[in-house]
Amino acid sequence: MLGRCVVAYVLFVCFCALSGCGTKPDPAETSPQVLYDQHCAKCHARAGEPGGPGIGGSRGPNLTKIGTERDAEWLTAYIRDPKSKKPDPKLMPAFGGTLTDEQIRALAEWLAAKK
Repeated sequence: MLGRCVVAYVLFVCFCALSGCGTKPDPAETSPQVLYDQHCAKCHARAGEPGGPGIGGSRGPNLTKIGTERDAEWLTAYIRDPKSKKPDPKLMPAFGGTLTDEQIRALAEWLAAKK
C-alpha cells in the first residue's frame, strides 16, 4: 500500500513539474523585443528579419530608426490608439485592449531608442 502511495506521489509531482513546460511567459513580464516579435514584426519586420517576409517589404513602415522621428510619448499614444495621433492610421490596429499600459510604454520606449 505504501508503495502505491509513493508511486502516486511521484507521478503527481512529475505531472505538476511538466505542466509548466511550454507555457507562454506572463504577458506582464515580457520584454519589449518579445512584444515587438509577437505583435509588430508581422507587419513591420523587413525581409530576412525574424517575423518578416521572405522577400520584399512589409505592410507597415520600417521601424529600425523610428526614434529619430518620434519620441516615447508619441509612440505610446499611437500604439495604444493610432487614431489619437493620425486621423487615418491605415492598417495600424489599436493595442490598448491587447497590451497593458506598462507593456505599451515599455515597447514605445524601446522603439524610441532606435536611432
